[in-house]
Amino acid sequence: MTYEQNDGIIQIKPENDIFIKSFNFNKFNKEFKNQDIILVIDFLIDSNCINCLNNWTIELKKNNNYLLIVVDSNEAHLLKHKYLAFVPSIIEAVDYIQLERINKDLSL
Repeated sequence: MTYEQNDGIIQIKPENDIFIKSFNFNKFNKEFKNQDIILVIDFLIDSNCINCLNNWTIELKKNNNYLLIVVDSNEAHLLKHKYLAFVPSIIEAVDYIQLERINKDLSL
């Protein structure tokens, strides 16, 4: 796994789905409570992984944070998922988060 932190966004590239399925939100919230997450996934996403990602979204929303998942074009069918935000590139993920932050600020 590799990660990069910049401007309130943590970009994580896990090696496989084990990281996603075993992610510890208690530890994450202690270290990175107000961080949004971009996951860069280049492996097959199965239904168990989707369920875990749904849980990630629920946990992050508790702190008004976002989860964006970058997938390659082989996983294009995921881009239309109802509850998760899949995007085809890191640039689009960052743009999405910035737009959501602006919308949140304007709603105050």
